Amino acid sequence: METLSTNFLIKDSPAAVAILDTQLRFNSHSDEWYNRYATNKNSLIGKKFSVIFEETPTELKNALHEALNGNTQLNPGSKCFLPSGRTKWFKWKIKAWKNQDNTIGGVIVILDDITSEQREKELLLKAEAVARIGGWEVDLTNNSVYWSSITHDIHEVPEGFTPDLEKGIDYYKEGEHREKITELVSLAMTEGKPWDTELIITTHKGNEVWVRTKGEAEIIDGNCVRLFGTFQDINEKKKSELKYQETAERLKVATVAANIGIWEYDISNNSLIWDDNMYRLYGIDKKDFSGVYEAWQAGVHPEDKERGNLEIEQAISGEKEFDTEFRVLWPNGEVKNIKAIAKTERDSKGNAIKMVGTNWDITELKQTKLKLERSKESFKNTFNNSAIGMALVGLDGRWVEVNKGLCDSLGYTEEELLELTFQDITYPEDLDTDLGLFNEVIEGKRDSYQLEKRYYHKSGRTVFVVLTVTVVRTIEGKISHFISQIMDITPRKIAELKLEETAKRLKVAARVAKIGIWDYRIEENMVICNDNMYEMYGIPKDSSDLLNEWMNRIHPEDKERVGEELQMTILKGKPFNTQFRGIRPNGTMIHLIAFGEAQKGPSGKVENIIGANWDITKLKQTRLKLERSKESFTETFKNSVAGMALVGLDGKWISVNEGLCESFGYTEEEFLKITWQEITHPDDLDADMELLQQVLDGKISTYQFEKRFYHKNGRLIHTILTVTAAKDLNGKLSHLISQVLDITSRIEAEKKSQTLIEITKGQNDSLLNFAHIVSHNLRSHSSNLSMLSKFLDQEKDENERKNLNGMLTNATESLSETIAHLNEVVQVKTGALEKMESVGVLNTITQIEKSIEGLILEKGLTSEINVAKSHFVMAVPAYLESIFLNLYTNAIKYSAQERKPVIEITSTVKNGYVQIEFKDNGQGIDLKRHGKTIFGMYKTFHKHKDAKGIGLFITKNQIESMNGSISVTSEVDKGATFCINLKQG
Repeated sequence: METLSTNFLIKDSPAAVAILDTQLRFNSHSDEWYNRYATNKNSLIGKKFSVIFEETPTELKNALHEALNGNTQLNPGSKCFLPSGRTKWFKWKIKAWKNQDNTIGGVIVILDDITSEQREKELLLKAEAVARIGGWEVDLTNNSVYWSSITHDIHEVPEGFTPDLEKGIDYYKEGEHREKITELVSLAMTEGKPWDTELIITTHKGNEVWVRTKGEAEIIDGNCVRLFGTFQDINEKKKSELKYQETAERLKVATVAANIGIWEYDISNNSLIWDDNMYRLYGIDKKDFSGVYEAWQAGVHPEDKERGNLEIEQAISGEKEFDTEFRVLWPNGEVKNIKAIAKTERDSKGNAIKMVGTNWDITELKQTKLKLERSKESFKNTFNNSAIGMALVGLDGRWVEVNKGLCDSLGYTEEELLELTFQDITYPEDLDTDLGLFNEVIEGKRDSYQLEKRYYHKSGRTVFVVLTVTVVRTIEGKISHFISQIMDITPRKIAELKLEETAKRLKVAARVAKIGIWDYRIEENMVICNDNMYEMYGIPKDSSDLLNEWMNRIHPEDKERVGEELQMTILKGKPFNTQFRGIRPNGTMIHLIAFGEAQKGPSGKVENIIGANWDITKLKQTRLKLERSKESFTETFKNSVAGMALVGLDGKWISVNEGLCESFGYTEEEFLKITWQEITHPDDLDADMELLQQVLDGKISTYQFEKRFYHKNGRLIHTILTVTAAKDLNGKLSHLISQVLDITSRIEAEKKSQTLIEITKGQNDSLLNFAHIVSHNLRSHSSNLSMLSKFLDQEKDENERKNLNGMLTNATESLSETIAHLNEVVQVKTGALEKMESVGVLNTITQIEKSIEGLILEKGLTSEINVAKSHFVMAVPAYLESIFLNLYTNAIKYSAQERKPVIEITSTVKNGYVQIEFKDNGQGIDLKRHGKTIFGMYKTFHKHKDAKGIGLFITKNQIESMNGSISVTSEVDKGATFCINLKQG
């Protein structure tokens, strides 16, 4: 600065201004700065800024240094974090001042602490959020609407949603609420009258919400240009008020009907007025009541007097309302419970002058509540702590409340069960019985029922329960809900089922297999057994020493081993499981299996062994027969004329016979090096694998179907394949037996016959298709030529006539080409496949555009083509031209009147096919109505004079004749997209 003589001007500045040197020391400052920031009230001159301003924010430090470099710093207001962790808001302007030699001498700082006002803003915003108050504004000049975030939230719409005035009014509940706001808005706009009212809106999500809406209009030159106001969610408050009003109304009715006493106490005159009910409530005669406060006090129970007096004093002082319960003592000694409520009236100075209140007898209610509370507490404790499942169930079958026992039994959380009905998890076979009894309760035929039923556990397993259902009724006698007690008996039921299953098996085994059951009691050295044991060994039933008789019947070569195994079971509890031979009294030898389980006593010592024996002599004989059967199968396998093979589960040949080798041309050694999948025709592999998987999964044991194999020389062999599962003694699948009957000669004969039929059909179809092509395609060219001729007649400009002549020439050439192609189609008598060649997609599209330039020009069609030059398809050129021409002309013919037609053509290559899409923005097709007939002959979908219903039929037939496909997606008034798939050229 030129001089510091201007300090007196800075001193009186209303802003907090400081002048610092290059070391950021104070040269001068305003009084306002000193009052705001000088904490110890000492002189600031010569002291560093950081000393005076101990907690300088980092942002402010950086700004000071930037200003010393000559860069003016301006901060309109920001939140800063102080070193102590506190936050403050500052705004500042810092600029360098210069010496006479134009060098920077320091900085001028204007600093404003705006923390208070910013915090007030934050508190205001928070208050709006807590109070759920939002703002709104309607600018009628530009018809724009603004809603604050709270207003969006109250309406339950996305933050970016912006309605107009009409839509905003439509959120008000239909009827009186919408009519009311419409009237208020109209008055505001016409008369400038503000409004403040409470109404119901229906939110975007369909919820009804009470709101307080305030609004006012801004009128300029007699015209309303703006509406603005606030919007507050008062739903909870309003519902509480309505509920209170409803309660008050009910209380008014109850006062008349329930014998409620009314009283009035004149505080200044100590005068107490009672109605007739009050005397009955206190059990006294009217003549015995003196009408003063002390007369009421005399009737209050001695133990409640002090509290009663205190509560009256608190009501008079305004400390609290008078709302209490106390006892009164009747002259005859009876004690009654009284409920009392009163309002205190005050004069203009706030002094209490009168109390008006009510009394009513709640003695019976007290006793009933006490009983009810005890009953509820008892039930709640029983419900929550019950070892069995308990639930409250609604009339609709939904769980209202469930206890922990039920959750544990069924595996669901409480929240999960409350989302279900009991029907959802009931075992299907038990549902009708349960619902039948349930309906009988609802119909009043019974009050409860009990049955055994099954539920599904969350894990999917079955839970067996004993269900007891009891009805709960309201005071009016109507069914309120049901109490269900659900005792889980799954362990018992499983045990019973297992025991029953075991008993059945044991019974069947004992009957069919003649199993001998025995119990060897070690201490007594005796054996108890069933009749089968006696018959098995040929031991007399009156034998006195069964154990020795049994041991003596064991084959001498096996006796020692069996004895040792039995001792191991006795000494160590090892399971007794052995095979041995027995000798019957007549000398015949039998083969036996024996097993037993050790049973230990309380001491842990084995006390007895329970076991079973059964005769496996026939099993041994059957195995011998099986071996002989195997030999027989081997001979059949070896000498069969038909092909036979044993195939492993991995698909490899285990063994092949000579018949299969002759049919397939492989030697046996070559067969064993490959799998059957390798020589299966690819188209038959999935079907064979699917059937094979069913065999592997045990769903079927055999299957038969026609399939094709490759001969060694590459030709196809048609066969009837029969596959049968072979299992081992344990019932597990071991391998497969395949019988392969060669039917190639029969199939070839059938093919020749079918070919003749298809040729005849193809010729007829070709002639019909050709007739349609000629009719449809020549009509399109004719229309184009006619249109160009019309333009030519009407056009006066010579240059434009030349252009039209060129178009006419192109159209004529295109017609010639089409006729040439149609001549080729005439030659196609047995189908298109033999005449297909590689055709460029883009080139064909370009030719079509040239041929219909007149139509394109008339309609103003825009073509957006994204087709690669390298995309070629296998097609009959005439067919491809006809297909593209039809789709092009359809896009023009069925374009929307209100917009310019646009057609987008794209192509992509997928899995050896070129996919070509024609997308337009025209009228579209209602696929819900016409989806199934869209490619039918003579099917039309629009009221267009030129619609013949043949174009799409021809197109589909042409595409399919070239082994291609076509599909369509469309929306009405949005356009259609046709997707064509043709084999890549």
